[in-house]
Parts: sequence; structure tokens; C-alpha cells
Amino acid sequence: MQKMTSAAARRTAIAATGLDRPRPDTVTARHLKSVFATMGLAQIDSVARVVRSHYLPFFSRLGPYPRETLDRLLYSSPRMGIEYWAHAAAFVPPQTWKHFERTRTEWWRNDYGQRHPETGEGFRDLQASVLEVLAEGPKSARGVADLVDHDLPERHRGHWGWNPSQVKIALEALFAGGIVSSSGRNDHFERIYALPRDVSAELPEIPLSYGTGEQPQLGLDPAAARRRGVSGTDNDVLELTRIAARALGIARPDDLADYFRQLRAPTDEAIAELLSTGELREVEVAGTPALRWHEARTPRSVSARALLAPFDPLVFYRPRLEWLFDFHYRIEIYTPADRRVHGYYVTPFLLGDRLVGRVDLHRDRRSGILRAHRVTWEPGEEHTEDLVAELCEMAKWLGLGAVELEGTHLPLS
Repeated sequence: MQKMTSAAARRTAIAATGLDRPRPDTVTARHLKSVFATMGLAQIDSVARVVRSHYLPFFSRLGPYPRETLDRLLYSSPRMGIEYWAHAAAFVPPQTWKHFERTRTEWWRNDYGQRHPETGEGFRDLQASVLEVLAEGPKSARGVADLVDHDLPERHRGHWGWNPSQVKIALEALFAGGIVSSSGRNDHFERIYALPRDVSAELPEIPLSYGTGEQPQLGLDPAAARRRGVSGTDNDVLELTRIAARALGIARPDDLADYFRQLRAPTDEAIAELLSTGELREVEVAGTPALRWHEARTPRSVSARALLAPFDPLVFYRPRLEWLFDFHYRIEIYTPADRRVHGYYVTPFLLGDRLVGRVDLHRDRRSGILRAHRVTWEPGEEHTEDLVAELCEMAKWLGLGAVELEGTHLPLS
């Protein structure tokens, strides 16, 4: 079994996710496609403290790029990415979307009230009505609700948390089952629901079916599924694990399962298959058993410099981050203000092959300033000049005129 140092494992992980490569002078659509293919997904989140989260991983790897080009690749035909519950909400390539058959079936079996003894029939009728409305074209949940009548009791609106309407619940159930898809987001970042045919010609049509058993099930006949390009469940898990292994470079089984939020048992079966083919290889990282993708590179050194979104593929699984980088990280948005340690929107700062600090970032549009409210360096680390250079480059990309570092105003160089 190959033995690796922690530093070598970090460099392998950084190279696998594309953060070791020099940033191009001019970013083109080809560069954006390459980064997306390397990562295998781009997580979506509504928080826009700096910019919508799916934009940031591309900046971390490429530097300044035209966001409208990424929008075109994601929202215009032929689409580079399709939105689905991959790693939370995320864009994935259309060919990857097809491998979520197991996930879609499990989501659908969560029921969503489709079998409720008193309201189940009404909810199923509502889902059918929702599909009729979407046949006329993509719409937000509110747009669908304006056109659908139902007699189901709405959720209590006084709860502090997420209180979706019955139409929203119906749409989310259909989205989770792959029966509807998303054509984009509106100005309020609300999902625009659409039939798969209105999103991508590569997406298969999945029929609305409740089955005859005790739980709802998708009506996927295996032979018909193959004709539509939907692979079998075991092959789905194998392919998703393969994509995760390639994107991570070095990982433990939990890391691989988390990348697409798969269950451990089928992931372990996929790992065994990939070990047998030689695509995965067993290694030991400073005494910890791990798995290395057979084509993963381990550069002698890396000169990375990047502020990482909390939802960047390198950092979104916190246990892997702590294992490889000895970096205990929380975003702290959901931490009560009086208990925050590092700030509100905390972004790790990658320099070389180490995470050297945390930066609480805020894009102040009104003032035209990128504010680093607080910087917390790791013990023995302080790289203010490198951080300022990265902040200035990000500020210019965001169309801002200055940087403020812990209260000190810095004009862009």
C-alpha cells in the first residue's frame, strides 16, 4: 500500500479540484466548461453575501471571468448544467443527472403526503394539475399557484421556518422525482419549474406514477429506462462514485459518499468495484487508510491563492477538510451572533497547499466596497499582502471600487 504524507495528500486534493492551475489571462467559455467538468458539480445557495455561491468556485480557479458567460452556459441550450438535489441543490451535467435514478426513487418514496388517508387523493390531483399548468411553459411556484385551484389545507404560516404552500410542496415532490425540472431562477432566486423537455433535450421524460404498493414509486420500466438513457441503479451509484473519486483525487469512503449525498452501503459496493478495476487504489495518508483515484496528480508544489466559498467542493464536506488540512471550519451564518467566532460569511483562504486563514467577507454594493470585516490567521500564518491582492482581484471582478480590510480602506491597485 502506498504511503502518502499529509502535504502530498493536500496537493493531490488541490490538483484534483483544479485549484493548482495558473489562472488564464482571458477566461473563455472553454475554461468555464473545463472547471465544471473537473468539479463535477457546482452547489447552489440563496445566500448572496458576496455573490451567489455557484459563481465563486469558478472565480477561485480562473480569476475574473464574465458571469454572463456562465449564465449562458447554465441557462441556455445546450445546457452545461442541470439543477437537481445532487450535493444539496447543485448544477450537474445532464449526463450526470441521469445517474440519480436511485436518489429520485428514494425522494419519491418519502411520500410528500401523496398517501395521506384524508388529503392524499387531493394532493395527487394537485400534482396532476400542476403538470398541466407547466405544459404551458416554465413558471415559479407563485406563477403556478395563480393558475391552480385546490381545497387542501395550507401549512400554518406563523412558523419561523420554511412554510411552503401546498403548490410548492407538490412542485418540490415532482422536482425531487425528476418529473419536473428547473429552467433557471428569477430575480428573487426562486426556482423556475419546467417540464424536462423545456429544459434539455437530454433529460428523459419520467411519468407520474404512484404504483400499487404501500409507498409511491416512480413508474420506470427497466427496458424503457434504458431506451430513454436512464441506467440501472447499481450502475448509477458506480458512476456517481467514479465522478466523485475523480473530482476529489484522494478521499475516504465517507468523503466519496458525501459528494453526491449517497448512502454508504451502495457506495461501499461501488468502491469495491472501482478497486477491482484499478480505478481506485488503497493508500495510507499519515496513518489513515484512504483511496486515491488512479489518474490523480500529486504536484511537487502548488502555488494556489484563493478565497473559497463555503460551498466550494474542496471545503463543503467539513470532516474531509479537517482530515486533510487540519482546519476546523464553520460558515457561521446559522450561528447566533453572540456565539460567532470568525464572522458571518466566513471564507477559507487557500495559499499554496495550506488553508492559512478565515475571512469574513461582505460585498457592500451601495458603497462599492468589498469588506473583509475580520481576518483570522491560523497559528504561525499571516499573509496580508497575498490576501489583499486576492481581495483586490475579487473586488474588480464584482465591479467594486475599493477594499476594506478590518476597517482600513484600500483603493484597488
